[in-house]
Amino acid sequence: MKKLACILVGSLTLFLYSCEKDAGNSASASSEVGKGGSLAKFTIVGNYIYAVSMHYLYTVDISNPTAPVKVNQSLLSFDMETIYPYKNRLYIGSRTGLYIYSIDTASSPRLIGEAKHGRSCDPVVANDTVSYSTLKGNSFCGPATSGLYVHDVKNINNPVLKKTIPINEPIGLGIADSALYVCAAGEGLKVFKINNAYDPVINSTIPGNYFIDVIPYNDMLICWTRDGIRLYDISNRLNPQFIKLIAN
Repeated sequence: MKKLACILVGSLTLFLYSCEKDAGNSASASSEVGKGGSLAKFTIVGNYIYAVSMHYLYTVDISNPTAPVKVNQSLLSFDMETIYPYKNRLYIGSRTGLYIYSIDTASSPRLIGEAKHGRSCDPVVANDTVSYSTLKGNSFCGPATSGLYVHDVKNINNPVLKKTIPINEPIGLGIADSALYVCAAGEGLKVFKINNAYDPVINSTIPGNYFIDVIPYNDMLICWTRDGIRLYDISNRLNPQFIKLIAN
């Protein structure tokens, strides 16, 4: 299941990246960012792919797509799991903490901030001022309290935990403007209002499916569930409307 997750989310990342590139050929390469889920292990920013394994962050130059070149390999802390790009930063979730890397020098990511937590599984999404992580404590991930963790990242060198919201077995998550979508496995998809970024308020829960990860993309929410890919219209961010199921 975990291997399938990596393949599926990675495929979505590449697909959405290519759509953005085709739709905006006039944009500079440095402005192009892959759009992936919070469980993704690699992402595209400009002319580079950034990928994490358990112990390393890899940087691959794809300026010549037919001849990609690995240009950097950074040793990371233990049990790195996910990677999420935002502007000139990479947010890397691990079983021991949140790590923030600068890609101002795109070929050589540099660690600029971190926030440690109890051992657990840890996908993350972020914007200019706040990051959201879901920690899942169990026999496989570790003993941390399961829930949604909110960090103030205005001072990128010193993330500060602002709030923890208990959620049973949370998995992937995604941001779209004033809404935060959190997959709560068999409990469904939780929709939070984040007008106050550091104080998410539950708005609704979409029940009936086992939600694993989400990708907000324009006015669509692409949801990975156990029965396939579910698409929702989120033109009203806080009120997702089911469009269709692409079954497994």
